[in-house]
Amino acid sequence: MNIHCPLDDRDQPETVFLGSSVAKSFLCSDLEQFSKRFDGLQLEAIQLSPGKFDGNLVVAPMEEASVHISRCVHALEMRMKVEPKRFLFCVCLDNDSEDLVFGARDPGSWIFLLPPGGCAAMPAPQDCTLITMSISSEAILESPFLGPDTKHWFSTIRPEGTFLRSKHLASRVKEDVTLTLLGAESGSAIMHRKSNRSVCQAMLSGIMSAFTLEWLVHNGFEVDRRATATDRYFRARHLICEHDFTIGEGLNDALSGLGSVRSVEQAFSSHVKMGPHSYARAIRLHNTRQRLRDKRYADESVGNIAAQEGFWDCSRFALYYRKHFGEQPSQTRKKAPVRQRSPDFASTFRRIRH
Repeated sequence: MNIHCPLDDRDQPETVFLGSSVAKSFLCSDLEQFSKRFDGLQLEAIQLSPGKFDGNLVVAPMEEASVHISRCVHALEMRMKVEPKRFLFCVCLDNDSEDLVFGARDPGSWIFLLPPGGCAAMPAPQDCTLITMSISSEAILESPFLGPDTKHWFSTIRPEGTFLRSKHLASRVKEDVTLTLLGAESGSAIMHRKSNRSVCQAMLSGIMSAFTLEWLVHNGFEVDRRATATDRYFRARHLICEHDFTIGEGLNDALSGLGSVRSVEQAFSSHVKMGPHSYARAIRLHNTRQRLRDKRYADESVGNIAAQEGFWDCSRFALYYRKHFGEQPSQTRKKAPVRQRSPDFASTFRRIRH
C-alpha cells in the first residue's frame, strides 16, 4: 500500500483534528526521526536494505490509544518495547504480500500482539505498510465489550509477543482504525464537537467486540507457532546482536551449532533477504551510525568510531556506509529535518477495501 501525502505549499503543515488531538502525516528522510514519532512504545528501527532512507508515517494520538500507519521503501528490523501500561497491536495492510512480515506468512491474516512491558525484534520487508496501535491496558482489560475468557487470554500473552491468526479479525481491526481516521478527514466539523475520549472509545469498543465474537465463534484464538526456520533465524540473530561474533570466522563458528550453513543461509534469506554475514554488517553499520549521531562521541573521529565496530579499513568502511545509507558518514552527524505533510486517509481506506 502507498500512503499518498500530497505536498503542502504552506509554511505550516495541514493537520486533521481528531477530537482534541491531531493526526499528522510525516514524510521522513531520517531513520532516527522516524523511530521517535511512535507513541506508547520505544522503537529502534534498523535499516537492512541499502539506499537513502524514505519512510511515510501517519500518527493519530488519542486519549487511550495511539494509531500509527507506517510504510518504508526499505527492509527494516523493528526493535519494539512497549510501555508498562500499554498493549501493542500490529496488523499488516499488504494482504497479498508473498514476503514474510514480522516472521509470519500470509500477513493479511494475522495480528501481532505485545503485552505491557513486552519487547520483540521483528523484520519487516521493503514497501511493507503496517498499522501499529499502542492501547492502554486499562482500556482493554476493563472493557465491557471484552468477554472474561478473552480478558484472561490478553493477560497471559508472553513478553515476546504472539501471533493471532484470523483473516476476519485482522480485517475488522484494519477497517475500524481506518474508518476512524477517515472520519477525521471527511467529517472534521462533526469530529470537532466530539471529545477525544468518545472517538477513541468508539474505535476500541468495535475492536474489543470483534475479539469477543472471534473467541465465541471459534472457542478461542488460533495462535501461530514459530516454524523451524523462523526459530533458527531468531537464535542466529541473537548471537550476532548480543555477542562479539560479528566478524569473520567467529561468526561462522557461532552459527555452526544452529544447523548446516545452507539451513542458516536459507533462514536469513527468507526473513531478511540477505545472508548472516550481510546482516551482521548491517548491524555493525547501524551501531556505527548511532555513535555518529550520539553527542557523547562528538569529539571522536569517524575512523575511531568505525574501528569500534570492526571496520579497520577507512576507505572500505566509507564505501560500505555510503552504499547502505546513501550518504557519507560525515553527513550523518547533521540531523536531517522531518518534512510534514497532510494525510490522505481516503487513499488508505480505498487500499484496504480493494
